[in-house]
Amino acid sequence: MKPTVEYIREHFDLYNRQLFGGTLPVPPIHLTNARTYMGQMVCKKKVGLFGKKHFSDFRLRISQRFDFEETELQDTIIHEMIHYYIAYNQIDDTSAHGDTFRQMMNDINTRFSRHLTISHRTSREERLQVIGSQPRPRIFAVLTLTDGYHYIKAVPRIEQRILTMHQRLASSPIVTSIDWYFSTDPFFALFPVSMGTRAQRVDPAELQSHLTTATPLHCDGRTLHT
Repeated sequence: MKPTVEYIREHFDLYNRQLFGGTLPVPPIHLTNARTYMGQMVCKKKVGLFGKKHFSDFRLRISQRFDFEETELQDTIIHEMIHYYIAYNQIDDTSAHGDTFRQMMNDINTRFSRHLTISHRTSREERLQVIGSQPRPRIFAVLTLTDGYHYIKAVPRIEQRILTMHQRLASSPIVTSIDWYFSTDPFFALFPVSMGTRAQRVDPAELQSHLTTATPLHCDGRTLHT
């Protein structure tokens, strides 16, 4: 089934009463076209005196790009409501899915026969299905790190940003090689575009099979050309 704002709101109200004592104000609900997540609870975070965190401006996002099983959509809503409950009540947890989150999740699973999991991010196969077979232009770096593994870092297709990213990566002591490519292979659309330095590990054999149709780019941090 495809999610709707009405369905999400109806079930938010239901689970708020059943699971959270009716204590959660209804946040703005947004349908997105994200292919890297099914649901997100986002908010603003301020760090005050002595490192105390304060959360506000909560918003619930559900991706409409996926054809959910109904129970899967319901579990996604509840998963995000646990995040909401913890942040709204300013409860410290050990991590995003830390001890408090896991305790609440396990309690809900036991008491209400749900099947919540720590992560409901989509699988690679599901994301490829959503992306489809249409060409998806990407400029990306293939990195080798000191751990010996290969990683992909996709960046905006703007020359100055590519040069800036190359300089950042080249200055890292854990990056041993940087190779740039342009490709329209939908496989590379799996890797999000950003200017952060975080990269995603990739299987070398799988990577090589997709690089056969990619165009190598030459970049030294000052110039970029084919």
